[in-house]
Amino acid sequence: MPNVQIFVRDTTNNKNVPLEVDSSNKLSVSDATAQSSLSAINSTLGGSLTVSDSTAQSTLSSINSALGGSLTVSDLTSQGSLANIEASVGGTLTVADSTSQGHLSNIHTALSGTLTTSSGVSRTNGNLAVAASITNGDVSASVDANNFKNAIVMGNLGASGDITVQVSNDNSVWYEDSTSNFYSNYSTYDVAGRFECTARYWRVKYNVSGSITLRYALVA
Repeated sequence: MPNVQIFVRDTTNNKNVPLEVDSSNKLSVSDATAQSSLSAINSTLGGSLTVSDSTAQSTLSSINSALGGSLTVSDLTSQGSLANIEASVGGTLTVADSTSQGHLSNIHTALSGTLTTSSGVSRTNGNLAVAASITNGDVSASVDANNFKNAIVMGNLGASGDITVQVSNDNSVWYEDSTSNFYSNYSTYDVAGRFECTARYWRVKYNVSGSITLRYALVA
């Protein structure tokens, strides 16, 4: 094939100039617009397109991710959104923020784990009578059991007899609790009995006369 030289018009200098190729017979162009168009064509045909514009990179990266590649972002908001998607799909979400970790831990516990809490037992105690001279039918001072669930009375009646727990919601009107009637030991006259603090207030009615010592304890 005979050598053929092709000329094009240089509109800047108004001259005809020959087209030139490199050693690989590739046409070299310096025009930025032409380079961009040729690069896009090359990418479409199967080559690799490289851009420095951040917006273009983001768009291409999203396309790559959608097609099956890996998307890497440095923006924290974007990373957080992607992490949430991964966790929803079935991956593992790791966060360094202590508040977020606490919320995630609570969700995990509610769903399948076991939540364990511990606290000290709240107790209190006091005296209803200490070597006091009691007449049959007398009652003790009332006890406010608002913050407690269970109670026990214990002591010595000084004679054979019994005591009955009385209950009240308002510390004014009282009712005898027939299930909480406790008798003294027939030989030592010791007495003890447990009951639930269902009503807020309670007191003891003495069904015996003598020198009596009676104490109580409450537990939450």
